[in-house]
Amino acid sequence: MKLSVPQFWRVKESLYEMILTRCLTCGRVSVFKRPVCLYCGSTKVVHEKSQGVGVVESFTKVYYKQDSSEDRLPGTVAVVRLSEGVKIVGEVVGVKVDEVREGMVVEAVLRRYISDDPYGVIYYGLKFKPLKQNSTR
Repeated sequence: MKLSVPQFWRVKESLYEMILTRCLTCGRVSVFKRPVCLYCGSTKVVHEKSQGVGVVESFTKVYYKQDSSEDRLPGTVAVVRLSEGVKIVGEVVGVKVDEVREGMVVEAVLRRYISDDPYGVIYYGLKFKPLKQNSTR
């Protein structure tokens, strides 16, 4: 995910928040901020911030090494169905790989992805962690 500093600043909103597009014509919701509905093509859309809570529908263990990811291997990548009904793929953190299961309730959290070098840009983005059932958001 290495981006130049200008590229990073142009897309930072989509890395720090989950903005959904809701169509006022067909009522469907899609992930990411878009000017038109993916399903019917209508330009009558509104953008809303996701609650960031969802359920793991499927997951896999990841052994592929990326820049500065050795300390996180193996990792878990999951398909998460958000409370708004859309699915999104993301890394699951804060839990051992063998403890992730289908049906696990997770929430989106801001976490470090990578950094260019010790004095370079640090890239942050959204990942998922298990939601404690008795916690208040």
